[in-house]
Amino acid sequence: MIATAWRVLGVGFSLLVVLTAGLLAGAEPGRSSFLNSSIDGLTLGFAVRTDDLTVLLLAVVGVVATCVQVYSLGYLHERPASYHALVALFTAAMVTVVVADSLFLLLIGWEVMGACSYLLIGHYWERRDARSGAVKAFLMTRLGDVGFLFGIFVLGVGAGTFRISELDPAELSSGVLTTGTLLLLVGVVGKSAQVPLQTWLPDAMPGPSPVSALIHAATMVAAGVFLIARLYDLFAASATTLTVLAIVASVTMLFAALCAMAAVEVKRVLAWSTVSQLAIMFAGLSLGTSDGRHAALFHLVTHAAFKGLLFLCAGVLLHQIGSAAFVVLRRYTRRGRLRKALPVTFATMTVGLAALAGVPGFAGFFSKDTVVEAAWHHAQDGSGLGWVVLVSVCLTAALTAFYCLRLWLWVFFRTPALAGGIGAFEDDDPMADLDEPDTSKLRDAPWVMLSPLVLLAIASVVLGYADGVHLNWVVGLVTTVLVLLGALPAYSLWSRGADPRPVVLEREFGVDPLYHRLFAVPARWLARLTVAGDRDVIGAYVRATGRTGTLVSQGFRRMQTGNVQTYLTAAVVGVVAIAVLAGVIGS
Repeated sequence: MIATAWRVLGVGFSLLVVLTAGLLAGAEPGRSSFLNSSIDGLTLGFAVRTDDLTVLLLAVVGVVATCVQVYSLGYLHERPASYHALVALFTAAMVTVVVADSLFLLLIGWEVMGACSYLLIGHYWERRDARSGAVKAFLMTRLGDVGFLFGIFVLGVGAGTFRISELDPAELSSGVLTTGTLLLLVGVVGKSAQVPLQTWLPDAMPGPSPVSALIHAATMVAAGVFLIARLYDLFAASATTLTVLAIVASVTMLFAALCAMAAVEVKRVLAWSTVSQLAIMFAGLSLGTSDGRHAALFHLVTHAAFKGLLFLCAGVLLHQIGSAAFVVLRRYTRRGRLRKALPVTFATMTVGLAALAGVPGFAGFFSKDTVVEAAWHHAQDGSGLGWVVLVSVCLTAALTAFYCLRLWLWVFFRTPALAGGIGAFEDDDPMADLDEPDTSKLRDAPWVMLSPLVLLAIASVVLGYADGVHLNWVVGLVTTVLVLLGALPAYSLWSRGADPRPVVLEREFGVDPLYHRLFAVPARWLARLTVAGDRDVIGAYVRATGRTGTLVSQGFRRMQTGNVQTYLTAAVVGVVAIAVLAGVIGS
């Protein structure tokens, strides 16, 4: 099974090399269809396409998936055959979404990804949190996919074709265009964990860390950004849809960044960070301009590198120590031993956090600046939407720098022995009497796990220069100041041993309990009412019918006495009764 998974990756890389070589050689983008049929003028079937966007996403998916598979050889030892098979299927589903030129084929890949994510998140099925996280992810993404399915039919029937390359916004009425794109946006919101369907992604963290890297960096959550980029002409033609997208993205990026500021587990911080960074990409797409689309895709590529790197680094912490929670790590971090015991992990995670925070010179700095610059140009044209996006992205940049530095300091550096925060140690600390952990036995992960980290760390730097350095120095200066404004409070609080976790942030604004009261509790009562109705109403009729039949049969059984005189008497009485009844009716 593992060998089959590696063959799938090998075929995928071969396809990527061939397509890249063809496009670099000047080949025209190609399209191919199969299993086509026409019903009353409506074209049905499957189709694939190869263009620059296809090759770009294939490169991202191929590199990250390969790094995850290599890393998993040293990380995961429980049920490896099913794990590697599901990762290969997950990757193939994302590739299907990328190459699809048919809405139906795209839907197949879209749904297979959802099924694979459920199985991979619940890989440690013996853990209750893994099971509940998998179910939550499945239900919330399926909820969004209902709208996605209806959106496909609205656009396909309205255009008379389900071929993506043949969907022309000029041939669709404004009502069909707006309705179809809004319904597709519902599916995108669910898949990419945007408000209000954002809570499943942080709760999916009990899954294996390589799975988290794959989901967050290159496959499932990135599929929503890819879909809008693929159908950008349709989305850009609907001002209503772009406005909704901009509002959702702006709210999500700030909401998720604030939640990341208070999270106390490394993977949960990174999960909320993914939600926030995806919202930045959607904000760029919501501008409706080619610059916004380019900026969103640029940030998608760089984000895949540094977020995949960060999740794999978190996996090393889990693998070597046993937990990625600050509360448990503090026995190691209070002396600042981890950066000495895990030097490669420390160096690569530093690069990843710097790229995520937008530190100048790293890939995240350049890609995030392109989104800010695109929003600035749009705002200068008098667009209120541009100003909303610009302000939101700038505030998010500062918040991102805050939680990145907070995470880096609390995990890798000696925590000050002051009261008031996680990692703060006093004489009455219950852990203070424990023996200092023996870091002489703590070693960095094997190189089968470290080599993907090094590769992704290099990518987290050089990808910023892959697009050419078209830096707007004013924008770069502003974003650098924002990074400093976010980092300085984090350093100040850490140096004083404090950790700001207001109740509203620690509880993540109480969204999960609210959803529980609004949806789970009524659904549970409705289920109980349904069961009661089935048992006490419908079931009562069924039971009464059966009971009546039983009583009637018992009555007939008692009439069978075996006495001939009784039978003759009953027959005579019956004949007389019939005669009397006939006389009465005749008169």
